[in-house]
Amino acid sequence: MSGAAMFEMDSHDRRIHWLADGGAFMLGYAVGEMALQWDDLLRLAIDEDRAKLDRALNTLLKGDRAEADVRLRRQDGEYAWTQLIGGPVHEAGAEQPRIAGILRNTNDLHRALLSLHEARRMETVGNMASGIAHEFNNHLTPIRGYIELAQDYLGPDHSLSEGLEAALERVQYCSDLVAQIQAYGRKSMLMPEFVDLQRLIPSSVRLSLSSFPDVSDRISVQEVWPDRLPPLWVDQGQFQQALLHLFRNAIEAMPDGGVLSIQAETVSEPDEEFLCIRVTDTGKGISPEHRSRIFEPFFTTHGRAMARGMGLPMVQGMVAQHGGWMEIKTDVGRGTTVALYLPIKPIPSDQGARVDADGTMLVDPAASPGRMLIADDEPFIRRLITKIFRGEGWQVDEAVDNDEVLSKVSGNGNAYSLIVLDLTMPGASTEETIQHICDTDPAARVLFISGYSRDERIERLLAKTKSDFISKPFSPKELLTRVDELTR
Repeated sequence: MSGAAMFEMDSHDRRIHWLADGGAFMLGYAVGEMALQWDDLLRLAIDEDRAKLDRALNTLLKGDRAEADVRLRRQDGEYAWTQLIGGPVHEAGAEQPRIAGILRNTNDLHRALLSLHEARRMETVGNMASGIAHEFNNHLTPIRGYIELAQDYLGPDHSLSEGLEAALERVQYCSDLVAQIQAYGRKSMLMPEFVDLQRLIPSSVRLSLSSFPDVSDRISVQEVWPDRLPPLWVDQGQFQQALLHLFRNAIEAMPDGGVLSIQAETVSEPDEEFLCIRVTDTGKGISPEHRSRIFEPFFTTHGRAMARGMGLPMVQGMVAQHGGWMEIKTDVGRGTTVALYLPIKPIPSDQGARVDADGTMLVDPAASPGRMLIADDEPFIRRLITKIFRGEGWQVDEAVDNDEVLSKVSGNGNAYSLIVLDLTMPGASTEETIQHICDTDPAARVLFISGYSRDERIERLLAKTKSDFISKPFSPKELLTRVDELTR
């Protein structure tokens, strides 16, 4: 689409005279193919912009300057943003001024403004997501912890066992939802690794199919990719969660049966190579009235009973954080294809692709009990952690803020085998607290805990001392395992 077209307009008959048919050419028409008079502009404008053109015409006919930003339909059917500017041109000896103006292509400007607006919106959403994650995870930690302790105490045969398991599933759902909100807001910390798709995709498909009864009788699965696919440098947890959502969406779109197709191939762009993963169903497709809403958080066409959180917005956020993009093609009655494009990175010579093993966590025996300091400004979290470790034979001191940590560490020298330290407590800064711990006992072990996701600040703190990080909500087994690894 060319940049601009100049015109003159006769105020008597409203005829527009374009310089070299510039207006029609700018909209993709051949020279002489369209006169592009005022009625043509009204016809080509989208409904909500026609009133702008009418007002601009009336202003011009009154002899005043007019300006209007409107979307006009091009010859290929696509709409393009344009800016019409016109006004009177006074000439000596003329009875009345001429009307002259210009029609400019402002598509690039509007795309830039839209990108800026989206960036600001996502920054706001991201900051909100971090705050939500911190608050939710703080409250979910004792809920999850005490449920698991109750399960261990009562045993699997107790009458409340089924209810406790259901409650734990809901806690996990809430935790996953918080992670999805962070991914949507581009605020989740990526922990990328090289992942073998030829192992991960089939296991994810099986996991998705297991969520639906009798699905194998009505859904057939096709997996199409080359003999060798390059490993993908992604956060495996986020990536697998995105795949599971796409697979389940496709299955739900085919209630009467159909074909779920998963394809993968490399795609070369001018400066980079990408892996394209396409998930296709032969279902009902997405209706036109729903297409503009598919990236809205919590929007679903499957009813609330089938809703699974953030859905496509989470997938879109995950792909964007990994430096890729997502495309969707849908046809009502014929199905939908979702394509993920993710950059391919070279594998270092000393690192191979791997996939974490499925199954429950194996917990090693806890480290030899010693003395530890639990520091968290939330009393219910302190009580939970204290209960867990006193049950394992540890001596436990507690601190409610960083100032109390500084005081207890100074007064006890290197008496603590481990310090469990929340990252967002009042008092001195965490950086000051860690520096004091290192100065007092260079061999100190520190386990950071936080309701926020792992970020660059946490990475810097981890580099200062022998330490580890666990995000809330954690289970007692996860906590014991991390402490064993850190103190052995």
